[in-house]
Amino acid sequence: MRASLIAVAIVSSGALSAQQAWTLEQCVKRAEERSLAVLNAGLDAELADRTRDQAYWDLAPDLNGVATHGYNYGRVIDRFTNTFATDRVRTNNFYLSSTLSLFEGLRKQGTIKRADLDAKAALLGIEAARNQVRLEVVQAFLDVASLRERLTAAEAQAASTREQITRTQALVDAGRVARADLLVIDSQLAQEEYTITDLGNQADQRMLALGRALQLEPGEMLAFNIQAPAISALRITEPSADPQEVLANVLRTNPSFAQAETRMASAEKSIDVARAGSLPSLSLNGSLGTGYSGRNFRQVGEPVLGAPLVIGSTSGGDLVYAPTYSVNTELTPFGDQLDQNLNQSLSFTLNVPLFNNMQNRLTIDRARVQREQARNGLVSVRNDLQRNVLDAIVAQRSGYRQFVAATKAMEAAALNEAYANERFTQGVITSIELSTVKAALNRSTADMIAAKYQYLMAQKYLDILQGLPVSL
Repeated sequence: MRASLIAVAIVSSGALSAQQAWTLEQCVKRAEERSLAVLNAGLDAELADRTRDQAYWDLAPDLNGVATHGYNYGRVIDRFTNTFATDRVRTNNFYLSSTLSLFEGLRKQGTIKRADLDAKAALLGIEAARNQVRLEVVQAFLDVASLRERLTAAEAQAASTREQITRTQALVDAGRVARADLLVIDSQLAQEEYTITDLGNQADQRMLALGRALQLEPGEMLAFNIQAPAISALRITEPSADPQEVLANVLRTNPSFAQAETRMASAEKSIDVARAGSLPSLSLNGSLGTGYSGRNFRQVGEPVLGAPLVIGSTSGGDLVYAPTYSVNTELTPFGDQLDQNLNQSLSFTLNVPLFNNMQNRLTIDRARVQREQARNGLVSVRNDLQRNVLDAIVAQRSGYRQFVAATKAMEAAALNEAYANERFTQGVITSIELSTVKAALNRSTADMIAAKYQYLMAQKYLDILQGLPVSL
């Protein structure tokens, strides 16, 4: 057992060391492949495709074959010999029947068009599900990258504070500063270490969220890591997109909006299909049948003359005789009966709906209500996209302005910290003032990183809405 555990540990360690960090593009691709929402959307598309195939096949005539094997008991008229039977009689029936619809108010044609639209909407649903997965993955990926950037900055600041503690300890030992100043800096380091722990925990939580979005197995999660460009390598430019142009592009390319439009068109076709139920229909019916009866006998050979039979007498008293004949019979063979009993039929059926408990009218009314629901759904999707576009553009512009301001504040805070360290060493300022300067640098650094990733998230969200490739 111990050897097995050691082997598993070695394999896990090897997998961890061999696992390469995932880029954003790799994460998005994996999530699209494993997402249950995307897989279910694919199944919906397959079902819609089968429904469309059925709509086309409904144009063809049907063909049904029936075979029966039974026994009749008691007094009954045999249908094939038209004679009474009082004993057990075996019967068999075989027939084929077919019906071809000649006219149904174009109901089947409307059903085909509706099925085509439903199949198209289902395919668009796959891309809409992928967009949602992309958004989820990008959000989690950038959250992890942002938290790690902040964690790196916090660790660098803590390292600087430790150096400051070392220098301050030397000053305390030399009697140049009070021990209270050292305690203040120790408190500052403790706060920074808490921030490091908190950021690390948040990053781990977002990594788990990202792993769940990618449908990673527990073993894969142990070796999972991401690779994002450093914050300094990402180029931030002032947004210049026109909201109207972006919205028009989104409405032209977004699969959710196209799906809502297609569902609206399908609902329109449903009204046409419902109206066809109020029109007369004409169908052609044909059948071919035969059967077998255990009462069907046939003559075998020539009749045999028997003893004469007295049938009367003359006026003179002479008897009158009539010849009698006997006939040998046998049960007509199965194959011969099938040939003899063969029958065909051909007929036209005209069905005129006069009154069917208001079913047609109510069906049309339901179709109209569903069309209004589809129209409301289309308006809702359009409003959501418009709101999302405007929110993303505002967030991107806000992130850019905040990034510019936070970058200037961070640069100024960094210079101020360097100057404050020198002044503290010279005894000009207290440790409390130095801690205030360090805290300002920490805040401006965190603000700069947060603004950077707010800008990036808004940018990627706009790309996803417009159907552009997701990359970082």
